[in-house]
Amino acid sequence: MPAALRRNKSLRSGVRRNSHAGSSKSLQKALRLLLHLGEYGPEMGLTQLAAELRLNKATVHRLLNAMQRFEFIERNPDNDRYRLGLQLYQLGCRALESRTLRSEAHRFLVELAKRCKESVSIAVPGTEGIVCLDRVDSQDFIITARTPVGGRFPAHCTATGKAILAHLPEPEVRAIIDRNGMHMFTSNTINRYANLLQNLALIRHEGHSQESGELERGLSGVAAPIFIRGGQMIASLGIAGPTQRFQSSDLKEKIDLVTDFAARISKALGTRASQLPVPALSNFYDPFS
Repeated sequence: MPAALRRNKSLRSGVRRNSHAGSSKSLQKALRLLLHLGEYGPEMGLTQLAAELRLNKATVHRLLNAMQRFEFIERNPDNDRYRLGLQLYQLGCRALESRTLRSEAHRFLVELAKRCKESVSIAVPGTEGIVCLDRVDSQDFIITARTPVGGRFPAHCTATGKAILAHLPEPEVRAIIDRNGMHMFTSNTINRYANLLQNLALIRHEGHSQESGELERGLSGVAAPIFIRGGQMIASLGIAGPTQRFQSSDLKEKIDLVTDFAARISKALGTRASQLPVPALSNFYDPFS
């Protein structure tokens, strides 16, 4: 090979190596930012991050902006400080689900669907609302609630959604509602944030959530949270179907079933009874009264 060609090839290889090295260093800096915010947050300013990580402010600003586009980072408009984005929470839940939740829970869904003769599902929190992770339909009735696996539905007006919101920190509830709104689907839909918070307090106290025609007239549901070791909520278990099958003794039976099976799934995931959250007393708002 002529010497000139060898020199050109060597130069091109060097450029590729330098480019890859630069990308790798940027990725490492971005990961350091995420880990630092996670450990020392919840919110930190640009100057503080740059100083504590010994990075150039322009570099930190560029990396934060890039991660904002993917919702890994959020900027608080009230104080211009940065915090971890809900996308990280969603990814963390997905990591847990892919290893344990869906595989462990499916057999319980099959049994619960047979017992209650309704459609049952497991839902997890997502940035665009609540996501259906798994579902087993009723084999006894033609009319069922059919949310497709992977489908999204509103958090503020479904039993599974409210069971999840009730066990999230209030800033995360606020972020989900701000992003998705509180659309009024029927006259039963809770569309005021203060009323929603009161309803979530009631759900935490009672250990289960209910909805009756809030998303769709004639459709009702009950749900209970699922916890992992340490008492962290990662999902909710729900039963849904026509409202006429969610009355008086039938409703009580479904509430007992969903709370029992949610506890059984939590136990299968490693939660001990003593680690489950203790209900707190408060002033409650009951949208069904």
